[in-house]
Amino acid sequence: MNNWKLAYKITAVNCGIVVLIGIVCGAVNYRDNFGLILGLVCLFGGVINLVLGIFIILLGSKDWGKGFLNSAGILLLLSGISCSIGFSDFNLH
Repeated sequence: MNNWKLAYKITAVNCGIVVLIGIVCGAVNYRDNFGLILGLVCLFGGVINLVLGIFIILLGSKDWGKGFLNSAGILLLLSGISCSIGFSDFNLH
């Protein structure tokens, strides 16, 4: 990880933290739908990273802002995939 740019390091750490929180929340609520819980946690993490990334870029730190915006994009993509899997398994009967 020493050769990675700062933006990639921030992206990896942010995505890792949010996905880990989603996995822990999904494991604790094992009776509920795991994909839906992981998707919602990734959605909230993505929105928070998006707001932080825009705010940090406006303050003038482009490398840090790029890292947060990269992780926001990845987390929002993961949330769409996870929630769609979670809703397809959701039993509405």
